Amino acid sequence: MVIEAEAIPYEPARLRGERLLVFAPHPDDEVIGCGGLIAQHLRERRAVRIVVATDGAEAGDAATREEESRRGVARLGEADLQFLRFPDRGLGVDASARIREQLREFRPDLILVPSLGEIHPDHLALARAFISAIQSDETLFADLAIARVAFYEVSQPLRPNTIVDISDVAELKYAAIAEHTSQLAVRDYVSYARGLNAYRAMTMPPETKFAEAYFVVDLPSLRTTPMSGLAPARTVEIVRETLPVSVVIRTKDRPALLREAIASVRATEYPCELVVVNDGGAPAEIPGVTLVQHETSLGRSAAANAGVNAAKNAYVAFLDDDDLFYPEHLATLANASRSAHVAWYSDAVSAFLRPAESGAYETYSRMRLFAQDYDRELLLVDNYIPLPTLLVARETFLALGGFDPEFDLFEDWDFLIRLSQRGTFLRVPRVTCEVRHFEGGSSVVLAAPEGSPKFREAKLQVWRKHATQLGEDVFANVFERQKKRLNALYSDVVEAKGAAADAGKNVSRSLRESIETQNTLNGYMLRVRELEGAMTALQGLVPELTYKIAEIARLTLELERAREELRTSNAASTAEIERLRVEIARLNGLLEMIYRSRTWKLHTMVEKARGR
Repeated sequence: MVIEAEAIPYEPARLRGERLLVFAPHPDDEVIGCGGLIAQHLRERRAVRIVVATDGAEAGDAATREEESRRGVARLGEADLQFLRFPDRGLGVDASARIREQLREFRPDLILVPSLGEIHPDHLALARAFISAIQSDETLFADLAIARVAFYEVSQPLRPNTIVDISDVAELKYAAIAEHTSQLAVRDYVSYARGLNAYRAMTMPPETKFAEAYFVVDLPSLRTTPMSGLAPARTVEIVRETLPVSVVIRTKDRPALLREAIASVRATEYPCELVVVNDGGAPAEIPGVTLVQHETSLGRSAAANAGVNAAKNAYVAFLDDDDLFYPEHLATLANASRSAHVAWYSDAVSAFLRPAESGAYETYSRMRLFAQDYDRELLLVDNYIPLPTLLVARETFLALGGFDPEFDLFEDWDFLIRLSQRGTFLRVPRVTCEVRHFEGGSSVVLAAPEGSPKFREAKLQVWRKHATQLGEDVFANVFERQKKRLNALYSDVVEAKGAAADAGKNVSRSLRESIETQNTLNGYMLRVRELEGAMTALQGLVPELTYKIAEIARLTLELERAREELRTSNAASTAEIERLRVEIARLNGLLEMIYRSRTWKLHTMVEKARGR
């Protein structure tokens, strides 16, 4: 059950990166799918690079479409626009190398990619090529550890976890789309985009008129996320011709885990035979499977061999009852099997589980431990191919004698070494299954951890059996290759730590400068408040000043009148005249003092302001 508030955002998000990298399948997808977010970044003077993957020639002249793309992006602002010029409808996972180049060169912290729910094959191929680049190259994470990936929609709505209000730049976006005149002659993409953006505003506050929808994940998590986890509503792999596959599951007295394992196989929706080998456990009835029941336990090797012997199909895959397939697992391997190899394998996620307070198991860690290209010499030294990731022809398995019953641990590793003598393996660098390790459970990794006597003895047993192939050169070659790989990783880690430290210094410097700026602003604010207080006090003096000025004017009139009376009156005595002269002088001094005072100047300014 999905809670309504968790099904879709109800508040707009501020999705920003200091360095935005946009991957677009064709010229025009960049503005149709995410033109609003691009415009917001450019308006805020953030660094933006747009990479257009194909030439778009299937829908018009390639040169014309490039020029339209340049004009359209220019409507949004000044961005770095690059064209890879892969053939239209010819984009494949071979684009991963060019994608890695762009990621390393630009070092973005926000990346826009078409969603895995898109219909057009180029849109889907670009998304897959991007994920393949991330999942197959562990060194990218030194540069992109803080990056986020935002999957966007163009021709097919996605299930978003982030919605961005683009109302303020919507008309810019539609003007940019309108620059693609060759495409508008066929479809009214402006109206389509406007309608989709209006629809995306449906759950937003009323002031949001247009919005863009995204599914945002942090880039490192893509290493442990299957493609089905990014497009749960769609079939991720399309198989042109079904490969006859039987899936062999070994189990013993773990019915709850077995149900989960079987459910994960059926969730692939791939037509396959399920063969369950109950190796000495309590009798079980499982509808819809081929059940092999051992009265007593014969061991892991014998159980797997019995399952393959009972299988009816030409290819076999394996799944222990405590592991899981992801929905794309069988289809991915079936598609890969068209290549001329003796085996095919994908990548697995190691999930570590422990009991929660409720008593149920919960995953507390997910790690990409198994993601190694095929290396026959490395396989002689250590096993990097978990059995659930493998697909092999049943006939080849039987011809090699299957698993050696002498092994109760690392029987799959021994088999892979023998199988590698028949030819090479093909790795599909994509997470398609999950190897689970239960604390307190019977998982090999936790029950016999590295360094334990059982683990060491089992490893020595493999090496003894294949000692003739383990010459000094093999160990030297493996050591040198792994050393080179680890040195590259170490260099990336050191560089990343240096970049992080530098970023920390920049942040500290910015914080310090921000504090200094804030202190300066606070000082200015105090001065402003002081001036405001002085103005208030002066305004309070204005009535008193006005009264005094009026009083001075009255006294001046009286003095003038007295002078006139003195001039016309002979009855006034000399003493009285002298007294009045002194008083006049005193009042004149007072007037002079007032006229020279700041108060009088302020009054004059006020009167001038009033137009008097």
